[in-house]
Formats: sequence, C-alpha cells, structure tokens
Amino acid sequence: MGISRDNFFVTSDDAHIYYEDYGTGFPLVMIPGFLCTTKFFQKNAEVLSKEFRVILMDPRGQGYSSKTASGNTLKRHAQDIKELIEHLGLNKVILLGWSLAASTVMTFASEFNQEHLQGLVMMDGSLFPFSGEGWNHHRARNYDIENWFDNYLPLIYNPQEFYDKFLNRISNNGEMSAEDRAWIIRECRKTAPWSAVELHYDFCHTDNVSNLHKITVPAAFFGAQSKAYGLDMPEHFAGMVGGYHEVNEFYESGHLMFLFEAEKFNRLLAEFMRKAISM
Repeated sequence: MGISRDNFFVTSDDAHIYYEDYGTGFPLVMIPGFLCTTKFFQKNAEVLSKEFRVILMDPRGQGYSSKTASGNTLKRHAQDIKELIEHLGLNKVILLGWSLAASTVMTFASEFNQEHLQGLVMMDGSLFPFSGEGWNHHRARNYDIENWFDNYLPLIYNPQEFYDKFLNRISNNGEMSAEDRAWIIRECRKTAPWSAVELHYDFCHTDNVSNLHKITVPAAFFGAQSKAYGLDMPEHFAGMVGGYHEVNEFYESGHLMFLFEAEKFNRLLAEFMRKAISM
C-alpha cells in the first residue's frame, strides 16, 4: 500500500497519526501493541476486509505516526482513537487492541463510556502489569520496578540487548525465522524510544482490571499459552465482564497468534464480529 496525505489525520494536540483503511462493511479498528505497527496485521486486514471495513492505526510515537514527546499515556492514546473514529465519520465500531493496546482500548471504553463501541476485543494483554494477583505473569508483577528498569530502559541505552530479549518474549518459545526477526525489528525501530518508555511505564501503573465490570458491549478475549501471560489471564478477565463475553485460546503461536495462526485467528474474530453486530 502506497502512503499519501490521505493516510494521516491531525489530532487535537497536533500529532500526525497514520492509518490504513481497507474494504467496506461494519468497521473494525485494530490497534497494534507496544512498539508495533500496522504491518503486524498484514495477514489479517486483507482477509477480514472481504467482509468488513478494516482500519489499522499506528499509535503516536510508533510506525509512521508523530514521534511525540508528550501525550504518551493510555488516556491520550485512547483520545487519539476517538478522534480517528470521528475523523472517519464512524458511528459504531468494533475496537481491537493487542498486547499493550488491549489496555488502551479498555481505557477508551472506560474514559468514553463505551461511546462508538459495538464490541471490544482484547488480545493477550495485561490490564494491570504491576498487579500482584495470581493471574498476572508479567515480568514486573507486584511492582517489581527494578525488573522493569532492567527490561525496558535498555531500549534507550542498549537497543540490541532490548530487542534480543523482546523477540524471545513475543515469539513462540523463542522460535522465529530470521526473515521474521528482521522485519519485526525494522518495524519496531520506527518507534521513538522516549515515547515508548513513557507509554509503557504509564501502562504498567494503570489498573484497567477494575474497569472490566463496566463493559456491557460484547467482549472477546484472545489469549495464548505462553510464558509471557498465559491463559489464566483472559479467563480471569472474561469472568469480570457482565455482558456477553468469550475467550479464544491459542496453543501454537504465543503472543503473535494473529500472525502465526492467522487462519484460525481471522475465522474466530469474524465469528465474534458477526455475533457482536447482531446484538
């Protein structure tokens, strides 16, 4: 896809946000995780856009969006999503967030009282990384901030060390082809380290678990059997939602389920969207 002026909109605080828009039908807005870009959904957008309108967005600081020194918080990222939805003149959408962005979309639902939402999808993302609860397997659990320093500050002063560890965490048991490692690192390096670190620290401090009970729109939780988070997390989250909810589990692909088990992921997401649209 070629890039043009039409791929950007300007937020209320003058950030240039990049997005891609595919197909027609009911809108699905997909937000990539920490450091990641629209390219991560390359195996999903084309397939899903045969039935739905699929909108992909680079969060501020990431991909082709502005390298901001401010607004690197979940609340501002949620505001950016709202402004994109309204820029496109959309009424209702199904909003999907992967990894860190699962907490972004939960922030959106909470801050704006589920405005514009027909459904919510959260993919393999902790909603309170500093929590000490048993469902939380994040490396910085129970406010282990020194561990957070050890794992995330190298993004600024030793990027190679950071990316070696990062790729091991998001791959399935460390297995990833050299080709995949190369393009993933290339995409992640488009993210400004300063904005990434600020955003991640805000994410870790934010308790979105306490907002789950507010969700009344249909909600789907996608989880993977991996050391990063595990399947008890989405099961726990789903049990806190009062309305319709479902859990979809993946065992072969780890954190990148939508990439390495794309056929299964696309099928299950499309099935959930049809249910949510009909409710």
